[in-house]
Amino acid sequence: MVKKYQSGNIALNILLIVMFIIIAGLIYILAGGEIPKFSQKPSGVASPNMPAQQVKSTQSNDSFSDGLINPSFSEKYELDDFGEGISEKEIFDVDINRDGKQDRITRTRNENGTSHFYYQYKIELNQNGTFVDITPDGFRTTEGAECALQKLQFKFTPDFQVIKISRDWETSWDTPTMAKKTTYTFNKGQLIPIESNKSMKVICNVEDLF
Repeated sequence: MVKKYQSGNIALNILLIVMFIIIAGLIYILAGGEIPKFSQKPSGVASPNMPAQQVKSTQSNDSFSDGLINPSFSEKYELDDFGEGISEKEIFDVDINRDGKQDRITRTRNENGTSHFYYQYKIELNQNGTFVDITPDGFRTTEGAECALQKLQFKFTPDFQVIKISRDWETSWDTPTMAKKTTYTFNKGQLIPIESNKSMKVICNVEDLF
């Protein structure tokens, strides 16, 4: 009989504790509190000093393109002990003059052991199986860690064109200077400028003007 009475008291005490917890929870919610939520593990880590929208923008895949895609040939090379030489060569088969024959554009990346490098371009017409070089002078980029002083972009529609934007070096690599634009088009077997050294704006990285 005593054991049954003690069991009844224990059950009653447990019930009172549960009811007290429920009542306290309801009072907390009615007073404006919130029930803690378990957060999911984030997919990425943002800098505590950088707003979320800035983190998203820094992860953007948008970048400059010279317009050359899907190379028919691509090969990487080892540099010398000083980090100099050709590191990559790519060949693009394109019909520049629309005669039904595949011409070609060759792009090579040249390193000089520093953060500065350049891409060299070579444009060749297919004349009955013989490739004839029609590359104008200065068809190369000038690249740096912070700014590019010269870039080229190839366009194939509606007609073949090459846009070259460049600026002069002054005082330091990243000192902004006036950028100028030259546009080349194909005419009578040659690439000729139809717009030469058109002033654009004072800028550091000419890549931003394409």
